[in-house]
Amino acid sequence: MLKKAARDFLILFGLATLWACTSRDCMAYLSNLRDVNTWWGSYQCLNGDLVSMCYLDGVRQFNPPPDTTHYDRPPQTEKKNTVVYLDGDSYTYYWHLRDTNFAGACAFHYIDRYHGAYYHLDTTRRNVMVIEISERLVREYFSTPRMIDEVTDSAKKKKSIAMIPRPAHDEKTYASILPNISVDDLFNKNINQNMEFNLFNYNFIIPMFECKAALNYYVFNRASGDVVISDDRNFLFLKSTVTRTDSTSSYGPLTAEDITRLVGNLNTIYDHFRAEGFAEIYLSIIPNSPTINQPQGYNNMIPLIQYDPRLRMKYVDAYAAFRATKEVLYRPGDTHWNKKGLIKWIATVNGQLVRDAAGK
Repeated sequence: MLKKAARDFLILFGLATLWACTSRDCMAYLSNLRDVNTWWGSYQCLNGDLVSMCYLDGVRQFNPPPDTTHYDRPPQTEKKNTVVYLDGDSYTYYWHLRDTNFAGACAFHYIDRYHGAYYHLDTTRRNVMVIEISERLVREYFSTPRMIDEVTDSAKKKKSIAMIPRPAHDEKTYASILPNISVDDLFNKNINQNMEFNLFNYNFIIPMFECKAALNYYVFNRASGDVVISDDRNFLFLKSTVTRTDSTSSYGPLTAEDITRLVGNLNTIYDHFRAEGFAEIYLSIIPNSPTINQPQGYNNMIPLIQYDPRLRMKYVDAYAAFRATKEVLYRPGDTHWNKKGLIKWIATVNGQLVRDAAGK
């Protein structure tokens, strides 16, 4: 009787867990509910995304103290008449930038491409757009000119353009057990992330993961999961940015046709936003951490795009600026830059804004 009850309980528990892990609404509810620092809450990921992915919170080398570097004042210009629109990703989203960071800016607007991307131009001012994007996202995001449909004037209806179909191998984020399911839905590999969250991602279990991670690091000299250690052992890297076959990698294969397609789509985007009324559009690709900190074997994607004579869009050359300094510009346990990296990038943006304002 007891065995039968235990069996039935486990079957029901398994079905309930499967449903929870395949329901978008349920996962959103559980994620919000458990985003607390209690024993039943989820791991808070306080020390950098890569440190948190491989549970190396206890390794001080990858958890340096906060950077206290102060922002530099932007260069003075004769007239503050520029409205800066920054279309950015996680590299700039969390830093709370404002108009006082940018040379000649009388106003600043952040276009969040992940949470509703809108603008509305002040025709009495000079409007410029800076497209900031991580190197690992470039090939996917600019594989089509979809930015034209995603970033729109809030006073206009969304426009449509002839979109190039996305690659058929694009992954789904959630599986489904609803009607009209397919084999791909039932066996979607992304369900593993939700399963791990619901079954194992609890604060009271994390010390066990940290012990295992410390064993892997100190005894076997490696990190866990999707994280790898740099050759000089000073940085953690996202595995997909260093594998030789991944499109997000600094070392992945890159053909002339790839560059032609990317430049063509960037030109389409440039022409559209110039027609919308922007005085200038700047492309700023932020290098992957391995691109700067472990450049041997780099596929040169950033310079191949930026310096391509067919590219009509101006660029803010973070790649050259980062390579020219010996300062550490990336957090050792994170995919993102540190405050010095952000300040270096802002200075590079301002240099370009000042040159253009002076007509150089």
